[in-house]
Amino acid sequence: MDDDLVCLKLRQTLLESNGYAVIISDRPFEALKQDFDAVDLAFVDYDMPEMNGRELLLRMRASNATFPIVLLSGRAYTLPVEVRVLFSACIDKGSPVGEMLEIIERFRTQGDVKDWG
Repeated sequence: MDDDLVCLKLRQTLLESNGYAVIISDRPFEALKQDFDAVDLAFVDYDMPEMNGRELLLRMRASNATFPIVLLSGRAYTLPVEVRVLFSACIDKGSPVGEMLEIIERFRTQGDVKDWG
């Protein structure tokens, strides 16, 4: 989930080229309409026009989303700790692509969802 459609499509292409099935959304309210039973992990931006990433995470959890929700934001490490700890993991948009793939693999193999929210 990211409101920057160009970056969103680039990440989709990258993930699909690594064998992952990807659902993208550039609008938080549309993302909330997804069938969460078909989702294994979500990457969520923080700064979006309709609602921020924290609000989206809380709404997803209220809709029984039990998969890891990872903050992927240009502000990932400058947000207050009380926001960051709500997410299963945090990654900066400027981080190497390998970091995103490592997070996916970690959750895929370990299955640990540890948000504190």
